[in-house]
Amino acid sequence: MKNKLLTGLAGLVLTAGAQAQDAAVLGVGDPAPALSVAEWVKGSQVSEFETGKVYIVEFWATWCGPCIASMPHLSELQREHPDLTIIGMTSEDPGNSLEQVKKMVADKGDGMGYTVAWDTERQTNEAYMKAANQPGIPTSFLIDGDGKIAYIGHPMTLDIPLSMVLDGSWDYVKGPALLKQIDADRRDIYINANEDPKRALELLTKFRADYPAADQGFDGVHFTILAQLPEHAAEAEKLGGKIVAAAIAEKSVQSLNGFAWGLVDPEAKHENRFLDLALRAAAKASELSGGKDPAVLDTLARVHFWRGDLELALTTQRLAVEHAQGGMQESLQKAVTEYEQALAAQTSN
Repeated sequence: MKNKLLTGLAGLVLTAGAQAQDAAVLGVGDPAPALSVAEWVKGSQVSEFETGKVYIVEFWATWCGPCIASMPHLSELQREHPDLTIIGMTSEDPGNSLEQVKKMVADKGDGMGYTVAWDTERQTNEAYMKAANQPGIPTSFLIDGDGKIAYIGHPMTLDIPLSMVLDGSWDYVKGPALLKQIDADRRDIYINANEDPKRALELLTKFRADYPAADQGFDGVHFTILAQLPEHAAEAEKLGGKIVAAAIAEKSVQSLNGFAWGLVDPEAKHENRFLDLALRAAAKASELSGGKDPAVLDTLARVHFWRGDLELALTTQRLAVEHAQGGMQESLQKAVTEYEQALAAQTSN
């Protein structure tokens, strides 16, 4: 039901260089298809790709957690490169409506500091995502000054190809090969993050030195690695505080809840659960969600449980059950029983 610290981050290791798209009819080096836009939700209309200008077309949806997690980075790229045009393209689906998109754009404000477009009956999605055989979002298409696709992949791994396209050094043969090597190095870090944290820290340190332009999206896994090494507890605490502060600034309930749950998940055998950080993240997530999100309340209750405040854990968990529905309610009720038994045992002693 919940995500551990690394869940959702593994998707960052995949880029166009690592994905074999046998059935794709649109790929790196091909001319970028024209955009079909029913409504420009934010920013200026882009009627065509102008020669000499660089564009990023990123496909996303309001229900997509990794898409939301990528928004700060895309906003940062747009601020750093004002001549670059980033277009967040989204389409109608059962969980994504124009109304929902407009609300998220309004709520995010500068947190979505780039152009946002509503697809015309998924025509742009068909021309890009389906044609390139891209099965999931977020996916970004980097378009060079000649209107050709230079890169297809996760928006968090845009930095190196974007920097090379902007300075004119991008090579359509050597570039993808370099990205493939970067993907392999990044994958090694994630594989070792839980299995061998000391090795993972060595790999991460080297990666950041070798590829400074690719040093994005690593704070979460860096914290995960440090948190497993007692000698790095103070460093982990500092980095965790930075992660929580950024999530609070973005008003990201999902990020805050995911971070807190990664620390208090009973299945995660942490020696140090960094409960002050977990409480800060979970309490803020509950506040931002109006105190009615059952998943967030479940996390907050577990934080209270680990902190030894069993009465507050039980009260919070009962509230989580009250706001849950269906199978989730039954699942959350198990924790109510657990906390009741723990409180009874504490009282009897």
